[in-house]
Parts: sequence; structure tokens; C-alpha cells
Amino acid sequence: MNKVINFLASRRRFFSFSLLRVASMVLGLASNIFIVRKLSVEDFGIFSVALLVVNLITTFGFSWSSSSILYYGSREKEKYGSINKTFWARNIIIFFSLIIITIGIILFRHQIDNYIGLNIWFLLLIWLYVSVIENYLNQYFLAIKKQITSSMLSITAKVIYIGLIILLPFDVTTLIIIYIVSHASVIFYSLGINRKDINGFEFDRSWFKEVLNFSLWQLFGFAGVYLLNFGDTAVVKYFMTNKEVGIYNAAYQLFNAIASFSFVISSYYASSLSGYFAGNNYKKVSQFFYKERLFIFIASIVAHLLVIALSKPIITTLYGAKYVDTVQIFNLLMLGSMIRYITVFYMLYYNTNGKHQIQQIINILIAIVNVGLSIIFIKLFGLKGPAIATVITLLLSLVYSAFYCEKQISRFIKEGENSSF
Repeated sequence: MNKVINFLASRRRFFSFSLLRVASMVLGLASNIFIVRKLSVEDFGIFSVALLVVNLITTFGFSWSSSSILYYGSREKEKYGSINKTFWARNIIIFFSLIIITIGIILFRHQIDNYIGLNIWFLLLIWLYVSVIENYLNQYFLAIKKQITSSMLSITAKVIYIGLIILLPFDVTTLIIIYIVSHASVIFYSLGINRKDINGFEFDRSWFKEVLNFSLWQLFGFAGVYLLNFGDTAVVKYFMTNKEVGIYNAAYQLFNAIASFSFVISSYYASSLSGYFAGNNYKKVSQFFYKERLFIFIASIVAHLLVIALSKPIITTLYGAKYVDTVQIFNLLMLGSMIRYITVFYMLYYNTNGKHQIQQIINILIAIVNVGLSIIFIKLFGLKGPAIATVITLLLSLVYSAFYCEKQISRFIKEGENSSF
């Protein structure tokens, strides 16, 4: 019992960070619930398709290079006391990617509007650039180990968002405008940037190549993550109506809110774990993977089982009786969420040890498999088909990652123990 108490006491910052992230996710879930209840099922389906397109734009516009600030910025901060080289390296990378995406949106604006069913291409362009600023600030605060500030940034945007959708009447177009305005509000967090961390233009060729190589592999993997997260919606959109898109996405949004909390673990521990491996601190690595990981995993399994047991009253209470068909879909996806809470530890290993290529290859392969299985299973099992496909592909990813990473982690610890004698 004392060990448990000591463990909790020594991890107060982690729990504070986690509670704020939970608060952020609860706010995101609350806004989604309010939107689902206020829009018709068909309009929510249209909004879901708009999100599919927005996430495609943001994924290839900037998200693929965002992790470079966290992983390389924290490393640079540790060695040189600033993140200037990483900051400007990413600026160069993102400059070209944003130009390409912007031109693409303008050229295919009519096709985008026709696919969504609304004339909103210009709003999507504004959404992209607001998201870039928010992402920069979020990754900066994570890189300099101000995780609490990073969490508050997200909470601020979501509180304003919820306040506006409660106070104002909205349709799908107005809802997108409200989102843009609320998330643009976080720009004032730029006042918290330390000028010592980011100075004038600095170009280090070798550092730039490292960041670019890391980011390009992230692009490869982010394409896979996008297909995994939104391939289901695209398949349902192709084979069924906007109403079925709304029903499926209601379950998926709730699943994603729960599953995404696993990345809190990654965000919090990434900079510390990177330092452990770089400094050959095998004791800290052993403590994290063989002690802390076990506590976190047991807690997550218990929480998932409770949610599954109460899924029907949860969904009907939150969304209303018209979404009762989402219960079975949601329960299937919860199995996938449990898998994510195991896999996230292997993601940490890949990214902190320069093995990101392996992770991204896995992401793209399982995403392709997921889309293929979704197409097959939607014909066999209806709306439950894509959910079954998601669980199977996540399980395949876990099996390979466990086989590879556990051996590497064990080898690192054994080599550290042998060298200490």
C-alpha cells in the first residue's frame, strides 16, 4: 500500500497533466454531444464528412511535421538551451507543404464543396492556418516541459467553443465558423514563449536533414493514421447515406475521445524517456516499462470494462434514443481502444530511439488493411463491419510491435546492467 501511495505522490505532475488532459477531452466530448443532439442525424453526417476533409487537409498540411518540435526540440533544449534550430527547420518544411495544400484547396474547391455538400472551401482554408498556429504553440510547450500550459491551451479553446455553441443558434456552416473563432483565441498564449528558446533565423544543415528525415517518415505514417481514423467514415460515406455516416461517427467520436487519452501518456513521457535512452539510463527505462507501464495499463483496462458495461445508458443519455444503434459499434471499438493503450508504449519506444521508420511503415500497412477489411466487412456485417476491421488491424499492429520492441527494451536494459559491473 505504501508503495502505491509513494508512486502516486511522486507522480503528482503527471496526474495534474493527465487531469487537465481529461478535462480537455471531456470538454471535447461535451461539445460533440451537444452538436449531435442539436443537429439532425443527416446534418451530423454532413459535419462528419467535413471533418474527414479538414483532417485530410491538416494531416498533409502540417500535422506530419508537428512531432519534430517535441522530439527534436526537447533534445536541442537539453543540449543547447533552446529549440531554435528545430523551430526554423520545421518552418522551412511547413512553408512548402502549406503552399502545396493551399494551391490544392483552391484548384479543387468545387470538388471539395460537392463532396461535403456545402460551400465551405474558404472556411476550410482558414481552419488550416488557425490550426497551424495552435499546433505550434502546443508542441512548443510540450518540448520545453510545460505540459500544464499545453493542456490549458487546449482547454481554453474548447471552453470558448462550448460557450459559443450554447449561446448561438447554428447549422453546419455556422458551427465551422464558431470552431475557427474559438481556436484562434489561443494565439494570446504566444506571450508565454521564451525569447531565449526561439531567436533569429538559424539554419543548421545536418540538424535540418535529421528533422526533415524524421518528418518525412512521420508523413508516411500520418497518412496511415489518417486512413485508420477516417477510412471508416469514407467507406461508410461511399456505401451508405449521410444518416449512416452520422450514426457510425457518433460511436467513433466517443471511442476516439477515450482512445486518444492514451496519447497523454506519450506526450507526457516523451521528452523524459528520450533523455533516459540518450543518457543510457537503463534503471529509469526499466522502471518505466516494467513498473509504471503496468500500473497505467491495469487502470485503463478497468476503466474500459466499466464503460463497456454501461455503454447503452451512456449513449442513450448522451446522444438520445435515436442513436441506440451506435451501442454495438461503440462496444466493438472499445476493444480497439484497449489495444491502443498497450500500443502507445511501443510508439514511445519507436520515437525515442530513432525507430520511427518502423512505426510509420506499420501505420501505413495496417491502414491499408483496415480500409480493405472495412470494404469487405461493411458488406457482410453492415455498420459494424468497419468497427470489426479497426479492431483487427489494431491487434495486428500490437502483435508485431510487442514482438519487436520488448526484445529491444530487454536488450537495452541488460546491456546497461552488464556495463555497470
